[in-house]
Amino acid sequence: MKRYKILFKGRVQGVGFRYTSKVIADKLNLTGTIENLYNGDVECYIQGSEQNIDKFIQDMKNQRYIRIESIYKTQVVIMEGEMSYKIIG
Repeated sequence: MKRYKILFKGRVQGVGFRYTSKVIADKLNLTGTIENLYNGDVECYIQGSEQNIDKFIQDMKNQRYIRIESIYKTQVVIMEGEMSYKIIG
């Protein structure tokens, strides 16, 4: 079990990014949160198996209307008891 803070930069707001991430995270049994930042980036906390997190990132990169220019991924402390993936804001 791993947890990462991921910062997505690019055309990631106004293109269904957060909703798409929820669909993918739910499919892969991942938990966490996602929210738009004021500067146009999107911040995500994602928790689950390393393999499923890697698949989540790859699936997000392969979306038609989303253009991810860069991803910054930092491992953080696991949040015990987290049960779902939520869109914030």
